[in-house]
Amino acid sequence: MYKFIKSLYCLRLLSTVGLVSFSAMSLANATLDEQVVAAVNKKSAPIEEDFQSWKNFHSVTGKCRVAFPQAPEHVKQNMTLEEDEYDMQYDVYVAAEQNKHSVFMVLIAQYPPYVNESNAELSLECFLNGILTQHPNNQLVFADLIDVQGHKGMDFFIKTKGVFFKGRAVMAGNSLYLVAMECEEVHYKDHKFNYFINSFQLIK
Repeated sequence: MYKFIKSLYCLRLLSTVGLVSFSAMSLANATLDEQVVAAVNKKSAPIEEDFQSWKNFHSVTGKCRVAFPQAPEHVKQNMTLEEDEYDMQYDVYVAAEQNKHSVFMVLIAQYPPYVNESNAELSLECFLNGILTQHPNNQLVFADLIDVQGHKGMDFFIKTKGVFFKGRAVMAGNSLYLVAMECEEVHYKDHKFNYFINSFQLIK
């Protein structure tokens, strides 16, 4: 199991996750300004009007629900695991704000049945390392292990060249959930990120 997680499980999936994650802004046609110097706006108070147009989304196959700024685009893929009889399935849901300043995404990867929560912390660490190694400029700001509805989770914050990638990963059963927001530093709004993350719920 350890070899599977460290080599196949981490490197193959997470190369996909990393590419999906850090290419998400292209869906919004955003441009990167490498000279951004604006600080994170942590003083932004929640404004109820900001979320009136958000859409509650329910993934039946992923057994979860979350709020997006608009109806998300959906990509579904199967990844064949070499030297294994199982295919790994993952679904990606992505939606940008109307002004295209921020992109919100949920990725659900379903692993073979023999992958379970007994290795949850290692799986989450591999996930994070997989994203960090996608680009030499990726910088980890923080990563904290948390509990999410009785499951192991990790809150993380990565930045690279003026772009923030902030989110939460959860290992529930044999499924890995990635819930994240990506935006340029100058457009980061803490209350929008919190609203999105807190709207995510696993459904039994």
